[in-house]
Amino acid sequence: MTMTARKKVVLLYPRNHFEKVYHPWTWAPLPILAASAPLFAEGFEVELIDANVDAGWRQRLVDSCRDSLLLGISCMTGPQIHFALEAASIVRTAGLELPIIWGGYHPSILPEQTSRNKYVDAVVRGQGEVTLLEIANLLNQGEDFNEVDGITLTREGNTVTNPSRPVEDINKFPRLPYEKLDNPRQYLNNMHVGSRAINYVSSQGCPARCQFCAEPLVYGRRWKAYTPERVLSDLEWLESFLDVNGIMYFDSTYFVKESRAREISQGMIDRGMKFGWAANARAPQLGRFSEDTFDILKQSGLWAFLVGAESGSESQLTSMQKDIKPEDILEAARVASNHGIKISYSFIVGFPGETDDEIEETWEVMEQVSKIVGEYNSQLHFYAPTPGNALYEKAVELGLRGPESLEEWAQFTTVKGRLPWMNNSFQNRMKQREFFLVYGYPSEWVRRRAARSKLRRVYVNVATGISSARCRHHYWGLPLDWWLLRGIRGAVSEG
Repeated sequence: MTMTARKKVVLLYPRNHFEKVYHPWTWAPLPILAASAPLFAEGFEVELIDANVDAGWRQRLVDSCRDSLLLGISCMTGPQIHFALEAASIVRTAGLELPIIWGGYHPSILPEQTSRNKYVDAVVRGQGEVTLLEIANLLNQGEDFNEVDGITLTREGNTVTNPSRPVEDINKFPRLPYEKLDNPRQYLNNMHVGSRAINYVSSQGCPARCQFCAEPLVYGRRWKAYTPERVLSDLEWLESFLDVNGIMYFDSTYFVKESRAREISQGMIDRGMKFGWAANARAPQLGRFSEDTFDILKQSGLWAFLVGAESGSESQLTSMQKDIKPEDILEAARVASNHGIKISYSFIVGFPGETDDEIEETWEVMEQVSKIVGEYNSQLHFYAPTPGNALYEKAVELGLRGPESLEEWAQFTTVKGRLPWMNNSFQNRMKQREFFLVYGYPSEWVRRRAARSKLRRVYVNVATGISSARCRHHYWGLPLDWWLLRGIRGAVSEG
């Protein structure tokens, strides 16, 4: 390789949706922020491109790559692969031969398959901060990166997986450089935790072994966390730089150590920080917290625990190795409610081999939670296979045709269930049942929407009256009301 004059790296965060945004918020691209921090610290010029907010990302990508050492792309399974491939194709079509390095969850789970694509020069597996920095330094010196630990690459048809790199203590890494983003304030969101809320992550990995999740595959059930002092320092910086008044923790699991969570919250109180926050938790953790811990968490601004319940069926929870029981889900709702803290659950239906009785057990738990907390504050998702685990293999046994190339994975969606056992009728029945819970136990969000206009108020009152009756009598048949109300919902939203 020849020496490159400019010490520059381009990092792309591809669009994560095809036609519309899945949620109404715009979050900072934490994966490329994390990858860029060590590069900035060593004097590299780094161009951060977030295709989710930059309408002109295609032309900007080509222009930026003309004098760059490498293009780094971080992606998850689904639409991001589609746009990552498009981006790489654009770069190559422009005649640019700089190395294209892929990282993130999907490439880390399927590094060999990913590396065999013609638009992939190497895959960075797992934690990528040190690996990418080493690659950039070698390229800057005009040297090859083929022997770097932690990468998989295919050259001349031969795929090589180099030794894994030890997971580093993330406290060694510099602060995430939010200030390097284009217009960082565009990532502030008006939501429950605050009118100027931003996403932040204080740890990597998760010690749980859930068989539907990518975390155990990427981080090997290892959990690395910032120290309380590091978190407090970062929060103070965000508060000063962006006038943040809300934090959405994007940690896979935040409350692994009660003492750490408590120390961070106490530090927030002592430093006079005034903002709300929410974070992911596992249900059994909340049942073990002391009274004092709940008091400190709430005083520090904790608005909600975000809990992945996944199922209300004990047999399904056992099958997916969730290591919780339905009673843990209910107890977490009780303790959170008793301490005046919101709790929001995510549930999944359509697991491979899941029976109607097991799905009904999930609905029963969802309704019991709604009664405990006084509102429906959960989210229902359809199972989407993550490659590399036991549930994925079971899905293949039941008829899933697993994508065999990166291009095929680009068309795979993790939002809508498209599996042999999930037809439109099944999905409609699940959506109907959730609709009845949403309006049978209306949340604060539903009530606020109803207050925005007379038309919305009438709609919510009618939906609530019918759905409440259905919930009282547990009657879910003849969903004519669902079809009718869904049909007029668009007009109501515009009113």
